Amino acid sequence: MVTVDPVKEQRLHRALNPCFKAVVTEQVEYSMALVGLEALDLVGMTPSARHLGRADLNDGGLLPDRATVSVMATVYQPR
Repeated sequence: MVTVDPVKEQRLHRALNPCFKAVVTEQVEYSMALVGLEALDLVGMTPSARHLGRADLNDGGLLPDRATVSVMATVYQPR
């Protein structure tokens, strides 16, 4: 599975910094159970879908029964 770059937030901040300043940042994170084919549908909405086919995921035992939703939201304002 493809993962999120751990320095993505810092890279984005550096790219926006010349024209925008960060005003507010909020982290939202929670765990959720996955039922039936929800895990397959969830992976299908991510970049991992380009690297693994549905059959590979379904037959390979790669699908979890839980997922962690983690979102970092930052509001930027023009300088």
